[in-house]
Amino acid sequence: MVSRTNAADRPDVEAGIYGKTMSKIIPVLMIGMFISYLDRANLGVLGSAISRDLGLTATQFGLAAGLFYLGYLVFEIPSNMALVRFGARKWIARIMLTWGLVTMAMAFVQDASQLYIARILLGLAEAGFSPGVYLFLAYWCTPRLLTKTYTWFNLAVPISLCIASALTSSLLLLDGVLGFAGWRWTFFLEGLPAIALAVYIFIKLPDRPATAAWLDDTERAHLEKTGTQSQASGGHEWKHLPAILRRPSAWMFALTYFCFTIGFWAITYFLPTIVREQFKVGAVAAGFISSIPWLLAGAVSLLVARSVTRTGERTWHMTGVLLLGAVGLTVGVLSGNPYLAMIGVSLGAAGFFGALSPFWTMPAQVFTGGLAAVGIAMINSIGNLSGLLGPYLLGRLKDATGSTDSGLLIMAGFFVAAAVLAYVMSKWTDRQTGGLPSGGPAEATAPIRGTEAAT
Repeated sequence: MVSRTNAADRPDVEAGIYGKTMSKIIPVLMIGMFISYLDRANLGVLGSAISRDLGLTATQFGLAAGLFYLGYLVFEIPSNMALVRFGARKWIARIMLTWGLVTMAMAFVQDASQLYIARILLGLAEAGFSPGVYLFLAYWCTPRLLTKTYTWFNLAVPISLCIASALTSSLLLLDGVLGFAGWRWTFFLEGLPAIALAVYIFIKLPDRPATAAWLDDTERAHLEKTGTQSQASGGHEWKHLPAILRRPSAWMFALTYFCFTIGFWAITYFLPTIVREQFKVGAVAAGFISSIPWLLAGAVSLLVARSVTRTGERTWHMTGVLLLGAVGLTVGVLSGNPYLAMIGVSLGAAGFFGALSPFWTMPAQVFTGGLAAVGIAMINSIGNLSGLLGPYLLGRLKDATGSTDSGLLIMAGFFVAAAVLAYVMSKWTDRQTGGLPSGGPAEATAPIRGTEAAT
């Protein structure tokens, strides 16, 4: 284990950096994350209309939803390495431009095969955005504030899923305008914001603290010494890939992430279907009702982040919310009551988002320098294979049984496995890094730097 020297603590400087980061960087990246989930998850709301027009079975629809993550697997690691080489400003702008164009092109698919290809291309285009931002934000944050910063970024996901359900459902009302189906209008119009934000990011986003004109010299020096990640030199070198692949810790992080994201993606893509089953409503109404679980998820993520930042304890926070999600899904399915089913799905969504930000603080602390760019991307890409398996498995089980109940019970089992793995990996991370410091910038203790674990 290679330790790194702690810098003298400056709570006033840390507070100033955090405030500037929250005003200058986080809002832009939150909008990007919002658009990202709008463009990848709108398929769930559009599912019934697309399936009807293209003649898709539930299995085919689940496969189309999941093939997005095949592209992710292929290109996430090269994308994160390119971000380090070319800079966040250019590379994140490139990611958003290409995914916006692919989203618009999905308006013109004519059959299942073309939909499959479009979803793979969307995954290739968008690959690297989330892990790239996790790495990028680690340049701007001390370990003490990493959970809170990641949570604000990740809060864009439940907000997107909440608003996207209503927005996408509303765009379905354009059905028949100029002879186009409503779902085709939705893809075309929802691709435009990504292109617009790509232009803004290319012009405005700084690549690193050293190039941010709104930081003073003291703040730049403080981040270089105490940031969770320093600007990685050589992060784009391929030698880091075999080094990461040899580490059991990287595979354990990926397995943990896989187990608690598989339920999330199954819920995301099939939530409107679940709502239609339980409440006997149409596609538009189902989209609006589907926004409810994401409201609870966003609130829980903020509460967990506040508690983790204040106490420095992440092990039981992650374990607890994941177990709560498992219990919620199980009770919701077995109750046979549509309202309890909605509460159960809401708890499942809350369990995922409550654990998400504390989880990502672990690899951000454990892997540093060039290993961080590759390690974070590797964990995200392999973990997100759950997005291929989860929707496909739920679709197969729905075709076989006529209901999503059995699939949701399996997802609850994955949440239990994730809780156990999160407990083990959090304890291990704390031993390697000293854990997360507690308190906000005004309650400073000496920051703990990450390590390149030898495991």
